[in-house]
Amino acid sequence: MLINRVLPFAAILILAACQMEEPLLREPQESKAMESPFISGVLTVQLDEATAAAVEETLSRGENPATKAFGTDLSGLGIKSMRRVFPYAGEFEPRTRREGLHRFYYVETDPSVPATKASVDLGSIPGVLHVTPQLPVRPRAAIWNDPYFEMQWHLVNGRFQGADINVEKVWKEFTVGSADVIVSVVDAGVNMTHEDLAGNLIPCYSDGSGSFNFNNGTPTVVPSESHGTHVAGIISAINNNGKGVSSVAGGNAAESIPGVRIMSCQIFDLYGNEPDIYEAIKHGADHGAVILQCSWGFSPDLNGDGVKTDEEIALYRSFTINDLPEYKAAIDYFIKYAGCDNDGNQLPDSPMKGGLAVFAAGNDNFDYDPLVSYDPIIAVSSFDMTGKKSSFSNWGEWIDIAAPGGETNTAIYSTIGTDGNGGYGGKDYIGTSMACPHVSGVAALLVSYFGGPGFTADECRTRIIRGAVSGFFTDTRYIGRKLDAYGAFTFDPATPVLPPALSWAGTPETELHHNQVALYQVNATDPHGLRVRLEAPADAPAVSITDEGLVRVDAAILGQGDHTITIYGVNEDGGKASLSLDVKVLFDLRPVATEALPSGLLFDGPEEDVTIYLPDLFSDPDGDALTYDAFAAHPEIAQVSVSGDAVNVKALSSGVTPITLSASDGQLAAVVELNLIVKHPGNPVFLYPTSAVSSVNVVIDAAEPVDVDIAVYSSAGALVRKAQAQGDQLHPVTLPVSGLAPGLYSLTATYSGSTHTLMFSKK
Repeated sequence: MLINRVLPFAAILILAACQMEEPLLREPQESKAMESPFISGVLTVQLDEATAAAVEETLSRGENPATKAFGTDLSGLGIKSMRRVFPYAGEFEPRTRREGLHRFYYVETDPSVPATKASVDLGSIPGVLHVTPQLPVRPRAAIWNDPYFEMQWHLVNGRFQGADINVEKVWKEFTVGSADVIVSVVDAGVNMTHEDLAGNLIPCYSDGSGSFNFNNGTPTVVPSESHGTHVAGIISAINNNGKGVSSVAGGNAAESIPGVRIMSCQIFDLYGNEPDIYEAIKHGADHGAVILQCSWGFSPDLNGDGVKTDEEIALYRSFTINDLPEYKAAIDYFIKYAGCDNDGNQLPDSPMKGGLAVFAAGNDNFDYDPLVSYDPIIAVSSFDMTGKKSSFSNWGEWIDIAAPGGETNTAIYSTIGTDGNGGYGGKDYIGTSMACPHVSGVAALLVSYFGGPGFTADECRTRIIRGAVSGFFTDTRYIGRKLDAYGAFTFDPATPVLPPALSWAGTPETELHHNQVALYQVNATDPHGLRVRLEAPADAPAVSITDEGLVRVDAAILGQGDHTITIYGVNEDGGKASLSLDVKVLFDLRPVATEALPSGLLFDGPEEDVTIYLPDLFSDPDGDALTYDAFAAHPEIAQVSVSGDAVNVKALSSGVTPITLSASDGQLAAVVELNLIVKHPGNPVFLYPTSAVSSVNVVIDAAEPVDVDIAVYSSAGALVRKAQAQGDQLHPVTLPVSGLAPGLYSLTATYSGSTHTLMFSKK
């Protein structure tokens, strides 16, 4: 059975409306109400196989699938057209269909229809598996106006040791790049005539044109776009040609060695058109690229107003890669088929089997990203010229590696997309957008040198990450290892992954109270000095890791009895070790009443009240926190109310009522009952109830128990009942009267030499 799915409104709002990065130094702005960030008039849908086939057939006849294929009246949406997200791919069409990419469609709707309404309506249609409203994507580059140092410290840093990518020795000992390697720059367009880039650029489209503008679906030479040109220049501006800048993998013009080639796949332009990002990603895999360079993404600042509200953050955190199926499908396709034939086998002339997807981590100083945290992606954070985390850089365990992205006055110098022969700039370019192409460039160097039959993207990734420098950054916010080009070349991928060593600090507690929360410290060391993080098993909700790195065990969740708790330590190479501890959770003991419990309560009359502090009356052997409750059996006699640890008892009328008090530890409870006696004002002896059914209670004014003689007379004066008992002011004498006929009776109570006459009726 097919289940239709559309993202709920709260979930789909989470994807940030990414904008062009503004200066990091902004005037404080007030938060405004969150508006819909979606682009009106366009959505993407994922269809099941049968529906996709019906839509394809309908389109082939030139008809609108809105009514012909869906079989549902969607006239209110004003659907104008549908087209495949991943177009017909010629020789690559078999594998395109095998991976299900033919089932993603753009749906053009009436722009006046809200994207959320269109999403819900489309998502309710049988055969529609997923609906994604479209949001604008912008480059991840923070624009600064401060002056920059006119030097490429990110390549060779002469002021702060280690705060570069350590590439100089790679150029001298291994390679400066190779034209056999193609990097797909999915970004703004690259200036195809730039004097320092043109020799290392290739036409993106098969007809020999320049950059392919995926905004309008036709090959075209695109306008100059500085962001894309700047990114491309970091990777492969021509080295040693007496012009402009150097780059990571730009070859050596003086020795006629061409650098790696840049394929410009434009998804941003000057006109605000919605980019075909997914097709642009796939295009590189189908046309020879083996590295995917992406310096763009999303942001938790959904409104783009510079303020991340709690609401925006909560929505953003709830979003995952599974809510971005088009992105996931395109990235998976690139990783699987780059450099390969339709069956996934490495092509004879390809330098690598499979592709690397390299993404900028983002510039929000935030610890999550729904797209870039996808594990197959290489997530790139940013450090500055001094070797510290860039203030804006995102961070977290999902980050793979850090590269130079700059900071105020230490920006990245590269090519920019001015007219004519192009230009150079740096002061306006800092961000993870600039860090990302450094990793793509090092990857391109690795493929240039090691590439050929049998060389895989997995080996390239391993060299980059495991060959990087661990422990370089002192900031507590994790931004990954530091990119080290020479380390990537000298690292042996056959080096075994060694696990860390784990041990409990001190003598860990092994007996826990049933409601105790225990904290344990773990000693974690690594044979290579790598960073070790602790993880709790996903299927053990009682065990977790605190922000301080302590193991937290909740005995209440474990439950009473014997248990083994296990935690794991994982180092940056993926080496994993486990550590276990046997603990016993003790049984819960019932709360008890203390000796301070009174035998009863005596009020001289109505309106009198008393407040009792309940912790004086109850205790718990386990030390559990207690909650309290109380009620009166006869609420017409007394009002009882509990507030926190105290109970207030207020008399409303004369009489006798049991008061029940209870104390609970959440599982077990102690319950006690005491009598409340409310005297009748002016009467030392009184009777309750005055209208009896089965018995009457005679309350006498005696501090200690005394003998009481009871006599009951009918209205005619006949003696109908006699009894003798003991009683006092807290213990009434109870006389059964169920055998008496209905009527009016008098009762005498004689004690201590005095007789008192009371009246009652029998129902």
